[in-house]
Amino acid sequence: MSEKNDAAWWCRSCCQKQLRLCRSYSVKLFFVILLLVTTPMLYFRLLSRPFTKSSANESTIVEHEVEHVALISHWVSRTRRPTPGIPTTQGIYQLPEMSPLITAMFSPPSQLLSTAVAPSLSSSPSSTATTTLSSSPTSSTTTSSSTLTTSSPPLTTETLQVNRYVSFYGGFADGRGLGNQMFDLAAVVYVAELTGRQPGILIFDYKLALDEVFDLGIQRFPSLCPCYVFGEDGSLWYDRRLEDLASGNRAQEARDKSIFLSGFFQSWKYTLTVERRLRQHFTLLPEIRKFVDKVLSDSKPRGWIAYVRVAIHVRRGDVLNTDKMEFGYTTPDENYFAHAMRYFVDRFDRVQFIVASNDIDWCRKNFADFETTLRHRVNVTYLTPRSRGQDFAILASCEHTIMSTGTYGWWAAWLARGITIYYADWPRNGSALARKFRREDFFPPTWIGMT
Repeated sequence: MSEKNDAAWWCRSCCQKQLRLCRSYSVKLFFVILLLVTTPMLYFRLLSRPFTKSSANESTIVEHEVEHVALISHWVSRTRRPTPGIPTTQGIYQLPEMSPLITAMFSPPSQLLSTAVAPSLSSSPSSTATTTLSSSPTSSTTTSSSTLTTSSPPLTTETLQVNRYVSFYGGFADGRGLGNQMFDLAAVVYVAELTGRQPGILIFDYKLALDEVFDLGIQRFPSLCPCYVFGEDGSLWYDRRLEDLASGNRAQEARDKSIFLSGFFQSWKYTLTVERRLRQHFTLLPEIRKFVDKVLSDSKPRGWIAYVRVAIHVRRGDVLNTDKMEFGYTTPDENYFAHAMRYFVDRFDRVQFIVASNDIDWCRKNFADFETTLRHRVNVTYLTPRSRGQDFAILASCEHTIMSTGTYGWWAAWLARGITIYYADWPRNGSALARKFRREDFFPPTWIGMT
């Protein structure tokens, strides 16, 4: 029996040794396979990274990867001896949990990178995090810096956009006509240039007069709050206080806000430094341009080759109302238009006058003499009533201008860039309107005043 017992003990001892040996080989084989699998994956990720990364960021990523490989190799070398397993209820032995570094190796590259620098990132979504990485697991002297900038959230009117824009405060929404809206926009572009910002337009539930004529190319916003509102000191002169928006107290008050302009800002001086930019915004819509070309082609005087076109805008109607006349509005008579038309006839061999008015019958009656006495040199074309945008575009496409009163004819002349004659008896002397008016600020110095 003793011999049998000795044999059984020897057998059990051998089995236990074989089992421990098998477990040892199994552990070693597991980590060898793990190392063989993860190492190519690391190098594949390194090779597959975009080559547009900066050298500083690339070197940091490489050091991260090498560090992880070194730590894995070191951890595997420590497990060459069998590690006691953890018995389960089923009697199966489990290997110890893998290191978080090993687990991270199976994560996507973006997740791996965020895991490596997560402890140093700021909680702010737009912050810049700087992380210092050791070149080896045991080194504390050789470091490499990497700056990682997280993606910023989209620009919103509540945060980043408002302090980059200039808009108009309520002016487009109070029933102003095309000419007034053009003055409004000119002031917005002027202040945008002055302050290094961009012009913006609020979104309304109706179509602007500007949008009937021009392809403005200006961004629209449902809101631009918070805002700093600048109110003009006078409507028919240049307000120098606007220049304070570029520096000084007003600039500080508007620093983190959009700038809204409140008023009429009717002065040629707002166009002086931004003329090129303003003309780009006042580009005719393609369908308007096509319409104008057809009208001008169809109205060409028969047999004429070389001639000039002179636009005549005759504003009557509302300015003849009692309240407007008492306020200071005046209307030129037939003598003014005859004087102005004679100015061009004396200087050019052939002249075509293109007339637009809200009282075209008055024009036909008072311009008839030019059609009869100078027929071989003068042609008068009367525009049939069209939309305000279409009539305006035709006037602005002529070479020269004769205007009566108002901002509509003013801007047609400005866009034409030719000789401009304006009515010099506007506004009426001593009137309330005249007290708001400075001639040198309203009319460009090259324009000619006549009565």
